[in-house]
Amino acid sequence: MTSFEDGHVEEGVALSAAVPDGPEDRQVFRLAQLTLLLQVAGAESAPVRSVDRLAFYDFFSANPFVVVSGSTPRDDADRLTLRLAGFSDRQLSYASTGQRFASRLRRLQHDLSLLVAYGLVTIDNEGYGLSEEGKTIASQFISVYADSYREGARVVLGRLKRLSDRNLKRNADEWLGRSWLLIDVLDDVLEAIPGASTRADRGEPRG
Repeated sequence: MTSFEDGHVEEGVALSAAVPDGPEDRQVFRLAQLTLLLQVAGAESAPVRSVDRLAFYDFFSANPFVVVSGSTPRDDADRLTLRLAGFSDRQLSYASTGQRFASRLRRLQHDLSLLVAYGLVTIDNEGYGLSEEGKTIASQFISVYADSYREGARVVLGRLKRLSDRNLKRNADEWLGRSWLLIDVLDDVLEAIPGASTRADRGEPRG
């Protein structure tokens, strides 16, 4: 059975290598988090039909307060749920959300390719989902953080899964701030994933 600790997924760390700044700088952490996200997406009937949508789901599930900043009763209820799950609305104070998103997006291409290569993620007409082995591994993630992340992902996917691609992109532009990286880096990711279509393939201009 493939695991994130068998030496194949975890990247080797040389004695002279720089110490990662945070958990998201560790490949094994990011792979596990993507696996948890796809587990929740399957349970919540939230199809992940494009890399664009996966990128937004991935980032906002790890930073859920970005999408619950309104003043409606639902916003209040979701913020309470997130605080009880251990999330903090001050977790992004040291960097802009747009910068964090661009940084995560650069790594998504490689992370997703690894999960596909190791047979943990499949691509079909419904988009990206966990294989049976991927589901087995996801079910074995039992920790305070894993439970908190699942709760955050449920809140985020519950809000975003019903949005059209156009509306999801519009909302993301507001939450993240418009950036030239948002379009061009997404196309770089799409070009590297088998079966994915870029904006050029769809006849859409880049930039």
